[in-house]
Amino acid sequence: MHRPILFLILSFFLSAFSNDFASAQTLKIPYVSISGFQAPLYLGERAGLFKKNQLEAQLIYMPGGSLIVQTLLSGDVGVASLAPPSAVAAWVKGAELALVAGGIERALNVLMVNPKIKKPHDLKGKRVAISRFGSLSDVSLRDALAFYKLRANQDVQVAQMGGLGERMVGLTSGVVDGAILNVDQVFQAEKLGFQVLIDLRKLPLTYSTQGIVVSREFLRVQRSTVKRFLRVYIEGIKVFKTDKEFSMETLGRYIKTSDREILSKTYDVYREAWETVPLVRREGIQQALDSIPEAKNAKLNLDSLIDNSLIHELEKEGFFRELYPEGVKR
Repeated sequence: MHRPILFLILSFFLSAFSNDFASAQTLKIPYVSISGFQAPLYLGERAGLFKKNQLEAQLIYMPGGSLIVQTLLSGDVGVASLAPPSAVAAWVKGAELALVAGGIERALNVLMVNPKIKKPHDLKGKRVAISRFGSLSDVSLRDALAFYKLRANQDVQVAQMGGLGERMVGLTSGVVDGAILNVDQVFQAEKLGFQVLIDLRKLPLTYSTQGIVVSREFLRVQRSTVKRFLRVYIEGIKVFKTDKEFSMETLGRYIKTSDREILSKTYDVYREAWETVPLVRREGIQQALDSIPEAKNAKLNLDSLIDNSLIHELEKEGFFRELYPEGVKR
């Protein structure tokens, strides 16, 4: 057999083998909260969207965006779902990361407190729970306090307590006087007698509160995998926005409630918040960047962090037209 022909045959089989090997690998996907922010992932798992896109996926709950960023940079995981501020903070310090999708471009956090606290200035001398320093819960608390001319760790003590569940326990047990929670927990906490003191949705703040982050190296080596993941993510958003009953049932399994009133209210908030085309919005990332002291005098180009190229490719390929034959409503 002629060498050129033999080379072509070997190349074909090696390519086929490597593709089979890549598809057989499990994509580990850490996510930062058990909430409606992760609905596309939950639905991707329950509706079989990962398998539909030739992905074996393992969803891993990992409270704290800074911890997730560390696992991304170590190479232990490939793709992560978290609030972008943690990724922005790491990027400012030199981390090679890429934000490849957004999804929710508004604050959905609230500060829930003991009912004895009636107004923001009653927080003086009190203790408020966040997940970890540098996280969205931390950034949003500091912005909310600053809006009312209060200083974190001077007027109000900030306590790192981990995930939403831990913060809820801290609040209900009296270990802290308040906690930054997602809207998912508001309806549950209100039934227990706690109240919203500051609703960040009502403050003049621009936030990217949900995003998909990868390491630059993983994106370079596994671009096709990331693109298939984004197909799952985007279709998960579509399922969420168009199938209330299935979405409520799925949410209930993960946030551990069967209370239809809570699930319906939670669903309505997130359905309206999710963007059909989850591009990373520059203004929300800029807001996160502006909140980082180390970034004040640094010459940083957000184009080296924001990478919407895969979503633009999917748009050009007609993926959104397939999902929304009647047209995309952004």
